[in-house]
Amino acid sequence: MAPLARSVAPILIASSFVFLPNHAFAQTPAPSATASFPPLPAPSAAPAPSPAPAPSPAPAPSPAPAPSPAPAPARATAVPPGPAVATTPPPGAPAVAEPPPPPPRAPETGSHRPEFSARVDPFNLLLEGRLGFELEVELTQYLTLELVPVFVTTKSPPMLNYATYEKSSLHQESNGWGPLAGAALDLGIWFGGKPFRGYVLRAGLTNYAYTYKTTAPGNDTVSHTTRELGVLFGSHSRWGAFTLAYGFGLGYELNQENRCFDAFGNATTDCPKDQLLIKLDPAGSVADLHGYLYPFDFLARFSVGVVF
Repeated sequence: MAPLARSVAPILIASSFVFLPNHAFAQTPAPSATASFPPLPAPSAAPAPSPAPAPSPAPAPSPAPAPSPAPAPARATAVPPGPAVATTPPPGAPAVAEPPPPPPRAPETGSHRPEFSARVDPFNLLLEGRLGFELEVELTQYLTLELVPVFVTTKSPPMLNYATYEKSSLHQESNGWGPLAGAALDLGIWFGGKPFRGYVLRAGLTNYAYTYKTTAPGNDTVSHTTRELGVLFGSHSRWGAFTLAYGFGLGYELNQENRCFDAFGNATTDCPKDQLLIKLDPAGSVADLHGYLYPFDFLARFSVGVVF
């Protein structure tokens, strides 16, 4: 029995190490290491759990198909590049002189239709019985050319020998082509540079042929062509196409003719002074067809009309 007990005791001790290791370490201290029982190795730490694999990323949504490109517009003509912009020089660098700007472009001188004006003088028509059409055309910015044909419209106007009008039988007629007595031609110089606006200086020549007659009891006839060189200063105002003009001047008679009567009542050109007489009656009453300023003549004009 004793040998059996000795053999069983080691088995029981070894089994205690195998089946109850935790209780053995907790209840009894670790036996000291000997040559027969070397120290037990320390228990290895439990391996850490491997991390869960990261979830795979969700697939990106496929992009929507791009719309088909619109057809490219027709290529425009290349615009020429503008003038180069001068860059600012660095500090300390010498200033670069820029070229002077180009001269301004001259205004386009297209076809310019010259203006034309037509006017009449109502006072000359009423007082002297002569209708003058003032026809004027633009030549340049400062010059115009005027033609004034005159028609005799009244035989006995108020201004014809007005001093003895009530008791005389003096009449006037045209000595030209029908009622056309003649015409005047003059050149106008415009101070403002705008024809038919502002002040104008006119210089021209007149040539009007008239025949003066007295009926019974005078029964006399005188024909005379008034040829004057005149200068007139005038002014024109304009409102759209309507124009108003007036002027005053002085004329000098180039065709100086005299007519008088001798002691026997006969007409003669050998006169003691400048006069152009016409007999009004047999008793010797006469009228002088020359003006008070002869050989000068006072010129006046007041006319209305249009410009187009």
